Amino acid sequence: MTRTLFGLAAAAALLLQTTGCTTTQADQTTALGAGIGAGLGMILGHNLGEGSGNDRALGAAAGALLGGALGRQYGRQMETQQQVNYLQQQQFMTTVWISNSNGSKTPVQLRMTEGGQYIGPRGEYYSSMPTEAQLKAVYGM
Repeated sequence: MTRTLFGLAAAAALLLQTTGCTTTQADQTTALGAGIGAGLGMILGHNLGEGSGNDRALGAAAGALLGGALGRQYGRQMETQQQVNYLQQQQFMTTVWISNSNGSKTPVQLRMTEGGQYIGPRGEYYSSMPTEAQLKAVYGM
């Protein structure tokens, strides 16, 4: 029985490795969701399985697969929500390029508030879109 559970845990770990390298926060969220879902599904499947050890092992395997699939789906939904939040934030961002005396340009990202004000990267407020001269005094070289 313990061997069977160990084998199922190893199978669940192998299943998680097939999701690939988790380099981004969204990938890590998806992998974590799949891992937690698989683990909980395996425990529930084992505890709710009836009869012999084979039935419990089958219940644990089914629970691990179902839990992993549900966890992965939850992780993907979280990834999609993060992307939507990022895009919503970007629609209020404006990049202004400041010309410097040495010929280079400095990008300054401004965030527009609901009241039509602008906030600079250092937290300074502008009542309207700042002029290049205003931004150059703070961010120019």
